[in-house]
Amino acid sequence: MALTELQLPERTAFYRELRSVAGEAKSRSLRWNEISEFIQTVVTADLDAMGVPVGQVRTDLVAFRTSLDNIVTAIEAEYVTLDKLRAMAIL
Repeated sequence: MALTELQLPERTAFYRELRSVAGEAKSRSLRWNEISEFIQTVVTADLDAMGVPVGQVRTDLVAFRTSLDNIVTAIEAEYVTLDKLRAMAIL
């Protein structure tokens, strides 16, 4: 359904919002990639030293890392689009 004239944002506000969200997505994906890589470097001895219980918590940690990797991969597939939106000139 088309927006009414009152619902339409100004073009500059629309572009500003797109740029903001694109920058946010890129920033978050970089952070998520960093934490995924960190989780990958943690070995069993490290988890033992931190007191992380054996069992479901460790299984969930691996599943969480996999989820982060999947999200980052999906966002990376659109980096060109994100970069274009982030660099969009306000005309």
